[in-house]
Amino acid sequence: MFLYRFFDYKGNIPNFSSDLFSLNHIIYIILVLLIAPIVCILLRNVSHKKLDIYFKVLSIFMIVFEITKITWESYYDIKTGQGFNYGGILPLYTCSLFIYTLFCASWFKGKVRDYSLSFITTIGLASGIIGVIYCNGLNYYPFWTFGAFYSLIFHSTMFITGLLMLITRYKKLQTEDIFYGWIPVVILSVISIPVNYAFHSDYMQIHEGSSVPLLENLGKVMISNNLRPIFIMIMISSYLILSSVVTGIYLIIQRLINNKNKEQIQPND
Repeated sequence: MFLYRFFDYKGNIPNFSSDLFSLNHIIYIILVLLIAPIVCILLRNVSHKKLDIYFKVLSIFMIVFEITKITWESYYDIKTGQGFNYGGILPLYTCSLFIYTLFCASWFKGKVRDYSLSFITTIGLASGIIGVIYCNGLNYYPFWTFGAFYSLIFHSTMFITGLLMLITRYKKLQTEDIFYGWIPVVILSVISIPVNYAFHSDYMQIHEGSSVPLLENLGKVMISNNLRPIFIMIMISSYLILSSVVTGIYLIIQRLINNKNKEQIQPND
């Protein structure tokens, strides 16, 4: 029997430590890894016009979803006397870029759309599956609560959307997408850096590397030696690795597919 309700707020749940890698979480990870590619493959022949409509609807939903989460959490923060949480609740995390880039990719044209699509299908896709597997929200909320539900659904949607765009060829990655996908990260960091200094927060995890394995320890060492600016640059640059890995895997797979197709159409001797 649960000792909490679905909308219970963190700190109000007795005897809770973490649900990260709990049985429920592991089952969820397996389901996402199995179902996401299957669904995307089944939808691979859907027209881009229909996908345009779907992504526009999804972009609005994600905005409403984020506002709902902020409103819900802020209500409890204010109710418990903590006040509005400027240092943690603002949508200034790397994953928050999914909200902005999906909207721009769905409703804008030109370079804004190009950079947005590049982010969603590289850094966004990678961050999404990382967020599903290492769901930090489960350190604060039990699996069967809105807080955990929000985090898991948000990151699953990031991953599936990026994968769907690639499998349906809605977006075809090229080498330059490594840098195009990184541009939104740089833009958000310009906003996040002064906010982090002002509120002692860690938006984008570039101020302290909190909740990022290995990098968090690196951050502690560098910050203690007054090297925070260099650490920030390292963290921002590290996102290039994500975009490089995803783009590289995509290009290798495309090359293998093209080579196989060429072999199939060659006439027999």
